[in-house]
Amino acid sequence: MIDKIEITMINENVHNFKKGEFGVESIEINEARGLIEIKYACKEGGERTVFIPLKNIEKCDYLEKSIKSVKSSKSDEKLLDNI
Repeated sequence: MIDKIEITMINENVHNFKKGEFGVESIEINEARGLIEIKYACKEGGERTVFIPLKNIEKCDYLEKSIKSVKSSKSDEKLLDNI
């Protein structure tokens, strides 16, 4: 899950998006479609999505939020064996 992204376009414009700021709900890079998709929270006017073509991007830096795995304890393993 991408938390923050900075996009430099070939025309030298720079765009910054951060999840949670200005209603941004999610940021995804869809390589199959050749787009970066920025989805905003639903408001009165409806749902808003911004598509940025990858071919127009010179540079893209992003911060991906990772979910750490939690090791189970032996007591948890015993409970799972009983199920």
